[in-house]
Amino acid sequence: MRNLTIEQKKQFNEIFEKLGNNLDITETQFNIAVHSYNAVGEWLSKDDSILAPYSPKILPQGSFMLGTMIKPINKNDDLDIDLVCQLKGKDIGWTQKDVKNNVGQQLKNNQTYKDLLDEEGRRCWTLLYREKSNDIKTQYHMDILPCIVDEKYQLTLKNYFSISEYSDVSSLAIRITDKKDEPCYSTVTDLSYWKKSNPFGYAKWFFSKTLINATEKSKLFALRDSIEPVPKYSNRKSPLQRIIQILKRHRDIMFLGNKDKPISIIITTLAAKAYKGEINIIEGLSNVIDGMLFQITEKNGVKWVENPVNPEENFADKWAEKPQKQTNFYNWISQVKKDVDIIINGINMIEIQRAFEKPFGKNISTEVFCSYADKIKKCRESNKLKMETTGILGSLGKTVRANHNFYGK
Repeated sequence: MRNLTIEQKKQFNEIFEKLGNNLDITETQFNIAVHSYNAVGEWLSKDDSILAPYSPKILPQGSFMLGTMIKPINKNDDLDIDLVCQLKGKDIGWTQKDVKNNVGQQLKNNQTYKDLLDEEGRRCWTLLYREKSNDIKTQYHMDILPCIVDEKYQLTLKNYFSISEYSDVSSLAIRITDKKDEPCYSTVTDLSYWKKSNPFGYAKWFFSKTLINATEKSKLFALRDSIEPVPKYSNRKSPLQRIIQILKRHRDIMFLGNKDKPISIIITTLAAKAYKGEINIIEGLSNVIDGMLFQITEKNGVKWVENPVNPEENFADKWAEKPQKQTNFYNWISQVKKDVDIIINGINMIEIQRAFEKPFGKNISTEVFCSYADKIKKCRESNKLKMETTGILGSLGKTVRANHNFYGK
């Protein structure tokens, strides 16, 4: 990365922040999704439900909870919303298969959800809202993961997220159903033998990485809101959240339609590990890109992206099975570094905008730079706009006259 002045860093930060804003799902999309999965939770917990004694609760997980979800490239594509259906205990005789089937059957007992159900997945039940509706507002599908938690789990969860410091999160682990977990799936009733997952422990770890300094911890550590059944919408994101959104967008553009593209959990994990608390997005983005590869280790000759809350889990386990996934990841890291360097080396806004279009998409780039241009126009009209000797517009240097046109506008 070339050496940037303080003002140039500020300008690039604003541009990338606007990119992140444009990648965010809207408050309407967010609220409709929350309303939909709350309705599912209410149905699963009805008094006459076989699940009712175990207090079913639907909670968000993944990018929806982490605040790193982005809009799909194609407006006709749907959002993928990951949820857990947590049960406080189970019948002593239930296997993983029984838990999974009982959740599925309760969904099928409602004609609306029966019509929305996709074929049973390995771990989840999927409700296809977009495919079964003509309403453009239902631009999503929901993956619902059945799981078992301890009776005291919810109290533990609230306690963990009532403080801002990262601490041991092993007690936040859940037991999940997995059809590939044979022969345990259909025969074993003892929870201690069921596959373990820890989405909330991971979220706790992730949000701890967003902390910049002691004065901002209370503002940035918003996971307490995220884990509520009715989380609050916020378009205020930490630099790390924005960096991950930007990286995911670049990935989506580069691997359009390719199922072997780098997966989000690997991008999120490596980015969070490489992040050093930079407040400026462009500095953080550049440093994260440079540092992600150093977070990949090897165990017995196998590439390893360690789950930070479960060292025994390798998020890159599919790389050995399908080497193209590993190749694509390394190609992507190389390309995103080149593309960001080209953007940063742009000598004026026209050049920078053109450099944005290939890696992030022409339409969203136009939106970003039109928005930035509107801001520049207002500054220009108030005679507050300056131009540095490098040709980058800013608040330092020579004043630009009010009738000066901004890259053709």
